[in-house]
Amino acid sequence: MKLQNHLFLLALIPLILSTAIVTFIIYQMVTMTSSSETDVDVMLEVESLNSDLVIIQQALANFSLNPNEGNRLSAQNLILETEKSLKQLTSILANEEQRTQLEGISVKFDAFSFDAGEALDTGNNTEANRQSIRVSGIVNDVHLLKIQTIDWYNASIAGTQERISFIVKFSLTAIVVIIIVTLCVSYFISRRITAPLNRMVKNARLVASGDLTVELMTTESKSKSKFEIDLLNKSFNDMILNLRQTVFSIEKISDRVTGFANDVSHKMENISESSSQVSASTEELAKGSQSISEDVQSTAELMAQMNQDFQKSVQISEEASIQGTQALESVQVGRSTLNQQQQYAHELASSSKAIKESIDQFAAYTGEIRGAAIFVKEIAEQTNLLSLNAAIEAARAGEAGKGFAVVANEVKKLAEDSANATEKITIMVQNIQQGINRIMAASNTGQSLSEKQVVSMTETEASFQTISVRVELIHNQLGTLADSMEQSAKRTEQVISAIENISAVSEETAAGTEEISASTDEQLKSLEDMRQNIQTLNSMTYEMQQQLELFTLSKS
Repeated sequence: MKLQNHLFLLALIPLILSTAIVTFIIYQMVTMTSSSETDVDVMLEVESLNSDLVIIQQALANFSLNPNEGNRLSAQNLILETEKSLKQLTSILANEEQRTQLEGISVKFDAFSFDAGEALDTGNNTEANRQSIRVSGIVNDVHLLKIQTIDWYNASIAGTQERISFIVKFSLTAIVVIIIVTLCVSYFISRRITAPLNRMVKNARLVASGDLTVELMTTESKSKSKFEIDLLNKSFNDMILNLRQTVFSIEKISDRVTGFANDVSHKMENISESSSQVSASTEELAKGSQSISEDVQSTAELMAQMNQDFQKSVQISEEASIQGTQALESVQVGRSTLNQQQQYAHELASSSKAIKESIDQFAAYTGEIRGAAIFVKEIAEQTNLLSLNAAIEAARAGEAGKGFAVVANEVKKLAEDSANATEKITIMVQNIQQGINRIMAASNTGQSLSEKQVVSMTETEASFQTISVRVELIHNQLGTLADSMEQSAKRTEQVISAIENISAVSEETAAGTEEISASTDEQLKSLEDMRQNIQTLNSMTYEMQQQLELFTLSKS
């Protein structure tokens, strides 16, 4: 059987059992529901019958008291409706005791119906009243039927509860049975599936760790099985067999490659050592010749450079001597100019001092103007007070003092104008005073700077004197240095000629040595490449052997 069929069977068994249990429960519930509906209908009909009889009794009593047509028809209709209720109740009663009781009620009601009908038809009040009393007996019988019906209904409910209890117990038992059956089937099928899988997992772990000596699972009896686990087991066995054969083949090839690589590597090492010795000797000779040539060439270049430097130094010395003479002349001119600047500075200081004195006098004059303006302001204020007093006196004089009041008013206006003008003059004098203060500050600063300039000029003149003396000494020393450098340049040219001859011979020797060294290096490089390739092959073989050692094979 295939794995799919096993799983389908595992799912189908609990489904079938569950369906059977659910079907049984539904059938029992439908049966109990139908029985309950019938019981309720019986109780309702009995209750309705009891009510109808009570109403008939009341209708007959009404007719006996008031025998009119309406009461008669009402009583007859009620009797007919009650007959129908009795017939309907007879059709739905199932209990034998109830049916017997109902038959007795029907017999009594039929007799009552006949007698009551005659009394209603003949209009006999007395008979109608007697029949209404007779209904009480039938009502008592119906009451007994009602009690029987209630007892029967209670018994039916108890039976229903027992059936429900049975259904619950049956359901629980069935669920337990389903669980047990499902567990048993599941265990059997899972064992059928997991047992070979667990064996394969164990063998796969051993193979993953490199152990190829695992025991193969027997598949001869299941060679024609369509079960997927059996097919997987067979494929796993085939894989292990193929892997064993592959590892055996790789081990044999690895051993052969290792032996060959070791042999070639040993021979290449011998050749490489010989070539290295030749190359080292040739390289040392080439380096020596090259070093001599480079040293000689470097010396020649240095001597040539030194000769050029000597020539430049001689030229620079001559130019420096000329510039020293010019500098000495410039120093003399500078000293003369500096003396004139010093004289101008003294004159500027004197002029600044005179300006300061004039500004001080002008500041004193502005102070006097300000005092006069204040005095005029005080006079204007006094005049204003006098005009005020005159106005007061004119007001006291009445008509005689009107002209005097006009004059006092004009005097007051003149006093106010004078006060305003005096205020403006005071403001202008303050502005002039502020400007003079700034001019005085600038004048003081200029005078201080002029004095500092005179001192600086004096110090500069002393410095020029010192520079003049030292420039003259430098001029004399540069002349002596230029003569010495001309003699050194002549000797340097002779040394350069000799060094150039030695350099030519060294370069020819180095060229020949370099050609030999280049050939040896190429040969050594080729041997080194071959040796590295062999080492790489050895490394790869070693790695392959390390990987093969992870596998464990049987000695057979």
